[in-house]
Amino acid sequence: MDQNPNPFIFKKCGETMKTLLSVLLFLLYISYGTNTQAADLLEVYRLAHCNDPILDAAKEAQLAARENTPLARANFLPIISSQATFQANNQKLENVNISNSSNGGNGSNPEIIFPQTRHFNQNTYQLTLVQPIPYYVEWIQYSKASSQVKAANATYAAAEQDLIVRTINQYFEILKAYDQLKFSTANRKAYDKIFDQTQEKFKAGLIPVTDSDLARARRDSAIADEIEAETNVLNQKEILRQITIVPIENYAFLREDLPLKPPTPALPEQWVKAAIDQNNVLLAARYGTEVARKDVNIHQAAHLPSVSINANGTRFTAIPGVTSAGTNKYANVQINIPIFNGGSITAKTRQAAHLYGQNQKLTEVLCRQTESQTRQYYRGVITQIDQIKAYKQSIVSNTSALKATETSFNVGTRTIVDVLNAQRDLIQAQQNYADARYAYIIQSILLKQSAGTLTPNDVRHINSWLTD
Repeated sequence: MDQNPNPFIFKKCGETMKTLLSVLLFLLYISYGTNTQAADLLEVYRLAHCNDPILDAAKEAQLAARENTPLARANFLPIISSQATFQANNQKLENVNISNSSNGGNGSNPEIIFPQTRHFNQNTYQLTLVQPIPYYVEWIQYSKASSQVKAANATYAAAEQDLIVRTINQYFEILKAYDQLKFSTANRKAYDKIFDQTQEKFKAGLIPVTDSDLARARRDSAIADEIEAETNVLNQKEILRQITIVPIENYAFLREDLPLKPPTPALPEQWVKAAIDQNNVLLAARYGTEVARKDVNIHQAAHLPSVSINANGTRFTAIPGVTSAGTNKYANVQINIPIFNGGSITAKTRQAAHLYGQNQKLTEVLCRQTESQTRQYYRGVITQIDQIKAYKQSIVSNTSALKATETSFNVGTRTIVDVLNAQRDLIQAQQNYADARYAYIIQSILLKQSAGTLTPNDVRHINSWLTD
């Protein structure tokens, strides 16, 4: 038998292993793809709305607050209870000496009765109904529950708008990180080129060694900035993952022809008026203040009497030889008049009044903050529009300046420091232009959030400004 291995067999086995390895890698790719997403802003928002724990917690708080209504309604409804008692009795009679009547009753010959035992059961069935007669306190509590539900609804609406802001803001933070990485890479490549040029000029004796060292230092700093930018991209993705759970790998970026429109309506005070009337955080605070005011009324009403109707019906079985079966029914009206409770009612009323005053002041603070922030966001949108135009022109100017500086450096009228600074200024102008575009959108959604008009349709609208 030939002991030499057949090379053809090894070749076929190698091809088979490569095929199996390719299939395995493909399966791993599919498995990895199920845990990652490629999504635009709208898809990311949908993931966030389904998976964000902050929004889920706000929803649970809203559902819990809604139970205050049936709890307050219960004060108007009767209380019905039933009770059944099943009693087994075992009665034992002790020995009794009884005088014999045949002996004249003088007891000289008593009659002895031996111990006797009796077994009997007695069952009792009872039904009780208590119907409180609603008065001032119950109506206040029901009205308070309504305010609590309204406050919870406003709080949840604020949480939904906050999710929109957090999602858009973090999505753009990732895009900004990608832009920073792009600019850092371009900057590093530019400094690589400048460094190579200075090395050639230095070797040719056209520039001193200090110019070469300066170019090397800028290039090394650019390398460090590029590494930091790469890390920042990963960190910003992790922050978004806290909201969506699903990691997002591919993103849509802002189109170059971003529409720049000032706020509509164009008067800032109209936005302020909308914010005062519709801001959900402010609405929740106002409803909370209303709840505190009704707490004062509830404590004040504790001095008033309460009235209830009580009815009871009892059915019991007979005790052999003792009682017969029967039914007992009664009804009464109970009036409770509080006279003195150690001063606690008065103290609780004063305490509730102070808490109500605190809520009023905090709501006033929030109202002033809302007015101020709305005006700031309005001015922010206008400012960002002007800055975007200015930074765009700055890129053109800095590009021309860099070319002119490089030309002057080549002929010896400018130094390497001038070239390095011109390159730095161009990258900074590009970064400022990109950041201003994101800031314009963020200021716009913050303005709508402050006015209480931010909706998922705004996410859809902003998503139309993105491109792969």
